[in-house]
This record gives sequence, C-alpha cells and structure tokens, in this order.
Amino acid sequence: MNERPEIPENITSAEYFNQLLKDRVNKSPIPKIPILNAIIQFEITDGEKGTWNIVVENGVVAEVTKETIEQPTCTFVLCSATFLSILRREITPQKAFFTGRVTIKGNIFLALKMNILVTYL
Repeated sequence: MNERPEIPENITSAEYFNQLLKDRVNKSPIPKIPILNAIIQFEITDGEKGTWNIVVENGVVAEVTKETIEQPTCTFVLCSATFLSILRREITPQKAFFTGRVTIKGNIFLALKMNILVTYL
C-alpha cells in the first residue's frame, strides 16, 4: 500500500495510533521537517485509556509504541473525543489547550506548534 490511508469515520483513538498514524504521517504529501527529532506522547484518559509514544526521527515517524518512555519531548493529556476532534479538524490543538481540553507537559514550545504538526496526522 503506497497511498496515504484515509481516516475512517468511526475509528477510535486506539485504532488510529495502532493502525494508521505512522503511515498517515510518513505518506503525507506535505514536506517533512528534517530537523524534527522528538518523542511526542499522547495520554488518552477515558474509555480507550492508554499512552502512545510517537518517535520522530529526522521528521519521519520511526515508531509508534505503547512502551514506557521516561522523558518524552512533550506529552498531551486528553480524552479520546478531543483527540479525534483534533484529527478531524473540528478543533485546533491550541484551542483545545486554551479551553482546558488538553494538558501539556514538557516542551511547550514544540507542543504549541502542533497546529503545523497535526496537518501530518
């Protein structure tokens, strides 16, 4: 499969992390950010509770893992509905943060650039 996969309407956040994220980012037609090296962690707090780490090396997703990573570059703590709303472009990451729907830990500077990064998701 060489095409970028579409996001099914009824996908869950766990399915997105486990099945689509890596291909959607790496197959995005948008030019990669070659200087981006980071571990971006998402903590989903509700029914699909879990922590996923997206390991980005030279602007490409090298790995999506549920393994514990002690010091991610930044962590987003949010519920599944908010995560899916961000994916569907119903809300921006900044708006979710400033309305209290997302808590950010770690590198706030990188986290606030998620408006740019979310276009890859």
